[in-house]
Amino acid sequence: MVRLSLSIILLLGLIGSSPSHRTISDLYQPGDERGWIFKSDGERIGDHWFRYDGPAEFAGRSGVHRFSSRTRLSSDTGVGIIEQLYASELLTREDGRPIYHRLTAKIGDNTQSAELTFVQDNKAEAVIVQGQSKRKLTVDAPGDAYIQANNFIGYFDLLLGLSPPGEGSPINVTLFSGNSLQALPYQARWIQDSSTDEGGIVLKDSLGETIHLGKDGHLQKIEVTAQKLVIMQTKDVLEPFTIEAKEVIAPSPDFLYEDVVVQHGNVSLAGSLTRLKESQGKLPAVFFISGSGLQDRHGYSSGIDTGTHEILDAVTRAGFAVLRVDDRGAGDSKGPTSGMSYDDLVEDARACLQFLFKHKDVDPTKVSLIGHSEGGVTAPILAAEEPRILAIALMASTGRPLADVMMDQNDAALENSGVTGEEKKKQLAQIRAIFDRIATDEVIEPESVPKDLRQVLQMLPWLRSHARQDPSKNITKVTCPILILQGGKDFQVSPEKDAKPLVEALSAAGHPNYEMQLFPELDHLFKKAPGKKSQFADYLTDRPIDSGFLFVLTAWLKKQAKK
Repeated sequence: MVRLSLSIILLLGLIGSSPSHRTISDLYQPGDERGWIFKSDGERIGDHWFRYDGPAEFAGRSGVHRFSSRTRLSSDTGVGIIEQLYASELLTREDGRPIYHRLTAKIGDNTQSAELTFVQDNKAEAVIVQGQSKRKLTVDAPGDAYIQANNFIGYFDLLLGLSPPGEGSPINVTLFSGNSLQALPYQARWIQDSSTDEGGIVLKDSLGETIHLGKDGHLQKIEVTAQKLVIMQTKDVLEPFTIEAKEVIAPSPDFLYEDVVVQHGNVSLAGSLTRLKESQGKLPAVFFISGSGLQDRHGYSSGIDTGTHEILDAVTRAGFAVLRVDDRGAGDSKGPTSGMSYDDLVEDARACLQFLFKHKDVDPTKVSLIGHSEGGVTAPILAAEEPRILAIALMASTGRPLADVMMDQNDAALENSGVTGEEKKKQLAQIRAIFDRIATDEVIEPESVPKDLRQVLQMLPWLRSHARQDPSKNITKVTCPILILQGGKDFQVSPEKDAKPLVEALSAAGHPNYEMQLFPELDHLFKKAPGKKSQFADYLTDRPIDSGFLFVLTAWLKKQAKK
């Protein structure tokens, strides 16, 4: 899947200083509840409930304080209306620094969670659950940091109440994000005493927020002018809720599951080889190459169910041995991800393909590839260099350089966000200029890029290696049979600008065996779009892979393997 970035409303930090001016007992009594409501452009879009549960024990440790939080949001984020639920449990020391934190999110129909236990030596043990995938890792977490989580106003209330800044004494602290598992600096300064009847003080922080604290030390209001967002204390009774985890995918009783590991260099890719229990002898085989973004072997990406498991189960039922793997950095796979390039991902796929050729239960003369989105760019590269590949099926593959696809995506995102006319032209020109620089070997300093676009540089190795690829040229080097599959309502990859150029390139090259299938009502995931056009918010809604698409794909694969 082509990369998309989803910004959930705002980033709110927790601040404090040392030593604390107050203790938790000064601010709260067990059972105390507080609430805030979110308003965007004057319209209520959500609320946050926060409760001090009281003293607790954790792992035999006393002197611990327990807090519970719930956040409910419903808003148009520029990619459709998204319903969001967040629940957390926080255990702290007396000074408010975290001992344990669990954050569970339900965005649309998709759930994910991050559980953090803060240990000595500036480390935290994390357990991340996204869809069907559970991943354990150790992350750097400064011992003097405070926990921070998107839209958890109660954490903000806690830390500001413990250590409010005074005139001439700004706060400079380190926060640790429970969302991204990274530390970040935070500053806040006093700007004036409050002019309201409730008294208190007014602060300005490094995130561009204006913060109002009451004289009781509790948070009254946050104003985020750039987002037309106001968060204010409410006396409304807010009801907590429970987030139910999504059911784990049950293994099919008809399949044999073989856990496998594909090792190359310092990369270890974990996966499963599936086949029917009644199958005998060497089987035709298929390897699935996923789209961009970390995905596990089932096709879960940041908690989103892309439906890969449905596709690969259908191919298994059609009589194939199917290799499905966790991407590097996802599930149980291991390997360096910092500075990872597209070439690295191609090498991972190449290793998996060679593994499949050598497997004892696989017929090496009948190995095919399915590539989805970015994987549809990779499959022709491998097929051009490996003559033993029987056939390739390309699902929503790009037919142009990635920068051109991303320009169209940015254009649509700006339009959906209400940015039009000259302002949209200006922003698109800035984005295009960055992509043009990325396509060269130029050293790009962050200061030379507009501040709100610098996040693109985090993907520089990936983008730069992609810039060398032209899918419409690559596909002309492939000699094996090719099936091009495209959804008519795909907003990420265009039937006209991507699938059509691939077909035209094959026709011009005189390729002897290719087919194109367009599914007018399907989106980028080959699921039926619920509206007149698809949008990212649809990905967060449980929908099955289209049965007609599955029939076309499996029938074509069987035809190539002569099954």
